[in-house]
Amino acid sequence: MIVTVTLNPAVDEEFLVPEFRPGNWFRTSHVTRSPGGKGINVSYMLSQAGYQSVAMGFLAGFNGEYIRDALRRLRITTNFVHVPGETRSNVYVVDEVGHVETGIAEAGPYVPEESLARFLSNYDRMLGRAKIVVMGGSLPPGVPQDIYRDLIGRAKTRGIPTLLDAAGPSLMTAIEGGPTFARIDHRFMARVAGVSLTSLDNLIEVVSRVHDYGVEWAVVSYRSYGAVFFTPAGIFLAEYERRGLVSLFGADDALVTGFIIAREENMDVESTIRFATACAWDDSLHVDKGFRSRPEIEELAPRVKVEKLD
Repeated sequence: MIVTVTLNPAVDEEFLVPEFRPGNWFRTSHVTRSPGGKGINVSYMLSQAGYQSVAMGFLAGFNGEYIRDALRRLRITTNFVHVPGETRSNVYVVDEVGHVETGIAEAGPYVPEESLARFLSNYDRMLGRAKIVVMGGSLPPGVPQDIYRDLIGRAKTRGIPTLLDAAGPSLMTAIEGGPTFARIDHRFMARVAGVSLTSLDNLIEVVSRVHDYGVEWAVVSYRSYGAVFFTPAGIFLAEYERRGLVSLFGADDALVTGFIIAREENMDVESTIRFATACAWDDSLHVDKGFRSRPEIEELAPRVKVEKLD
């Protein structure tokens, strides 16, 4: 069973607006509303690809009920802990002319200690059935910054692979736990390292340190249309075409989903890189979250440019 953990879910609202500029009034040409948050997005995309998962985390209020209902209608099993308040909303505005994207995210509801203890108890029980755990996203108020390291450690004691996609202090503490896979936020790492990570040399030097903690796979975005993969077989750069890109908001989650599918299907290293990158590319070609179809992903995969860097 694939388990996804989203501690701070959100209702994602994405608006496509022609020539968006702050201070004006606009009528959107397209709007989507969907359950969101890193782990939930992965569950959502896995369901599109025909893979089942269990989504865990915290939900609150009307938005929380919407997310639970939406996931169940997609036949995604849910195991959320209810907390007081209201699950947050994230608003994304995509300028379809200037191709500029703007996002606004709320903090999320406070998680009491007893709710956190209940979640951890549920998590431990779920590990008895899990074959892989995916976790990521921001943390709501009340959740300690080292929670991801704790969750990784609990899974590792049972021999369960873990995938992490986070940023900020929670990312740094989680890396110390040695997840199997980690998607690294290059902007945060640039602040930590004190150097620009726009050059490949600096990117490789800084993110290579992640392997010292036992991380088998580390992925960091490169520009807006590619990624550097640190793998058991070496370091690779994967890039795709910029032409036709519409929205990059879900591309990182699509890449993580593609990695899981590739792992489930026992793809080799280069095929995994191509397939995961093609999933991110496919998601970027339209506003709606997720994939168009498996055949279209497979049509894109051979067009991904892959270069070994070491």
